[in-house]
Amino acid sequence: MSEQRRVCIAGAGLMGSLLAWRLARQGFQVEVYEAAAEDQPASAAHTAAAMVAPYSERSLAHPDVFALGLQSLQLWPQLLPELHADSGIAVHYGQSGSLVVAHPADQAELAQFAQDLRQGGLWNPADDGRENEAAIQRLNQARLQDLEPALNPQLAEGFWLRHEAWVDNRALLPALHQAARSFGTRFYFSTALNDFPPYADIKLDCRGLGAKPALPQLRGVRGEVLWIESQEVQISRPIRLLHPRYHLYLVPKGRHRYVLGATEIESEDRSPVSVRSALEMLSALYCLSPALAEARILNFDVNLRPALADHRPQILAQDDGVLSINGLFRHGYLLAPALLQRLQQQHGLALGLEPAPTGQSAPSKSIPSQAIAFGGEACA
Repeated sequence: MSEQRRVCIAGAGLMGSLLAWRLARQGFQVEVYEAAAEDQPASAAHTAAAMVAPYSERSLAHPDVFALGLQSLQLWPQLLPELHADSGIAVHYGQSGSLVVAHPADQAELAQFAQDLRQGGLWNPADDGRENEAAIQRLNQARLQDLEPALNPQLAEGFWLRHEAWVDNRALLPALHQAARSFGTRFYFSTALNDFPPYADIKLDCRGLGAKPALPQLRGVRGEVLWIESQEVQISRPIRLLHPRYHLYLVPKGRHRYVLGATEIESEDRSPVSVRSALEMLSALYCLSPALAEARILNFDVNLRPALADHRPQILAQDDGVLSINGLFRHGYLLAPALLQRLQQQHGLALGLEPAPTGQSAPSKSIPSQAIAFGGEACA
């Protein structure tokens, strides 16, 4: 490994940027090629809500995704202070957990969520109402209002997933580029890479859906998000609203801004958000907090998530010596740190990571304050 000093990475999204920073930090000569312009990021990581929410995803995702997500909860608090030191950019990492709620008409969805948690051994009803460190607690209406006073009081119960987190991805990606550059990484934006240069000792393909010619089994899954701003409504943690057709989530992004995501469409269409999707998202906003009816719409955004048939990530050593990392689907921020760990342990990449403890209910370590930058049917 010590003789393999030149690294070429295709793709400057989340995975490619993390790898560029970690490898450059270990003394490698790193080049990154990205098809999009630097001032017009096009990766799914840029559009994402950037939640690290393994418990929320447990009933929807493969058990491997849940296990990797628990590892990432341990690794993000290790990575972000180092990134702050290397880039000078403090990236907010929210660690107050997330809430899962449902409209009164959709209580069957919440009951199914509870059953899935209990059958998975993740939630014990005996822990409800106790002042303890249980990873998951069921809350009544009063406790929901205590945690998030701006929530609609019609939301009568929910779950607090105490160890879940979220990242300010709009600060994270530039910080990763800055940190990688500080160690000599060269970025070539507006430059698609179809063939890796022969001088590269390590070749990493992190192009997401851009790698489809090399991975024909890859498909794009359309996702749509809405950005809003509200000076009046203060919500401090991600909120998921369960619905029979879709699960919606609202994530605080600082400076009174929030991102709402919901749609998951089996399509590689990148056209603007449809009227139907917009109405569903706006209805969900009103359901979560009627005061958000006065929020200002900043923009709608669309992107494609790279997915494989089983919605699990894939690290594939190809015949031409290229190591492909792909298929993160809508779990990029949930999976990326754990995939770094896997690349170090199973594929010999020197990334300078400490072993991450695993344990289904272990809380993630807090990040020092200096690494933090800033703090359906409509409900009637």
